[in-house]
Amino acid sequence: MRLVRILLVVLVVVAVGLAGWALGARHPYNASAAGDPAPATSAPAAEPAVTTPAPPPGDQAAPDVAPPADPVDSTRPAPPRPRIVGFDSEPVYPQKAGVWQLPPGPGEAILITGAEHATKVKFLLTPARGDPDDLVVPLGTDTNGRDAYMARWRYEDRLLSANLTVRATGPGGVTEQVVGVYHPDPEQP
Repeated sequence: MRLVRILLVVLVVVAVGLAGWALGARHPYNASAAGDPAPATSAPAAEPAVTTPAPPPGDQAAPDVAPPADPVDSTRPAPPRPRIVGFDSEPVYPQKAGVWQLPPGPGEAILITGAEHATKVKFLLTPARGDPDDLVVPLGTDTNGRDAYMARWRYEDRLLSANLTVRATGPGGVTEQVVGVYHPDPEQP
């Protein structure tokens, strides 16, 4: 009878030990669950002369574990807004009161701009205020600003009073620059 009690006690101790090991291995702050390379042994290790008390079972704080990161990292600065660095054309047109004066007749221009912190630049022709043709005409989009952002613009021989808009888009937002353009009426001498 005594032998049966001893076997039952040993079984209970082993069962409690295995249950504690299994539950402890799933704890996120447990060193053995974090990949501790210490070999598992069945014999108890010798206790060091000075021991550090373990945190209470309900305590989740650990000094060497950082709290989970916030979804928005406030330490990282926001990406800079795109910045348009110059806007010109080839050929270069004379300006009168800040408005490009296109020569009479049909023509073609290469619109060129530099933009920092941009991933895409759109070139748009926007009719001037009061124009019955209130349509924005996309002239081109360039996503490779290695040499500069460019678009080819072919204009007809007709009266034109409009704005050329350069819209630079990047991770930090959108920036625009506008230049007025004027093409004379072919009917006027």
